[in-house]
Amino acid sequence: MINSYDRDNFWVLNWLDKFMVGHSGFICGGCFKNIFNKEKVKDIDIFFESQKDWDKAVEHYDNLTVGYWTEDGGEVSEDEAEYIFYYENDNVKAYKHIETGTVIELCCKIFGTAEEILNQFDFTITKFAYYKAVVKDEDGESIVYRVMYDDCFFEHLHMKRLVTDKNILFPMSTFERMLRYAKYGYFPCRETKMKIIQAIRNLSEKQVELSESLYDGID
Repeated sequence: MINSYDRDNFWVLNWLDKFMVGHSGFICGGCFKNIFNKEKVKDIDIFFESQKDWDKAVEHYDNLTVGYWTEDGGEVSEDEAEYIFYYENDNVKAYKHIETGTVIELCCKIFGTAEEILNQFDFTITKFAYYKAVVKDEDGESIVYRVMYDDCFFEHLHMKRLVTDKNILFPMSTFERMLRYAKYGYFPCRETKMKIIQAIRNLSEKQVELSESLYDGID
């Protein structure tokens, strides 16, 4: 089950705040595994509720990227820039943060709330989100940072256990990710192995061919 909490006990995430400014997206996925394991974070996946929100985020990051033209017609210089353009495909547009070297990926393959996005991820150790919520009180509205994660996130992270608790949307991608995680000491439980095997068996030959030639995951 996925639940939402105040971020008061998660001061270790405060450094992410600089990547949450200027847009309404939220951070989800594997970077939190690295953060809580005190490992270097190579990339951060930012998701959005709509295409419009993604477009606004792209505009925000473009305006901070070397060589891009701003709304007033000026070009972003190296002295002004915070990012360099990294790459772009059908799923993401990515920028590298000059100061830290962290890659910021703006994801556009799927849209939805933080909970909706997490529910489409395969393994519980990726089901963690850092997001902004609007709080209303007698003084008006304010923005607060919150976290959302699967109840088993920390247990499975500590055990280095790969567990998928829902339907597997992209079986070949999940299988490949399982092999990749194994290189870092994360292994699936028996139930997860059986689920992945069954999900692959249910694929048609054409679906398998497409999955082998095109990346078919979410994040």
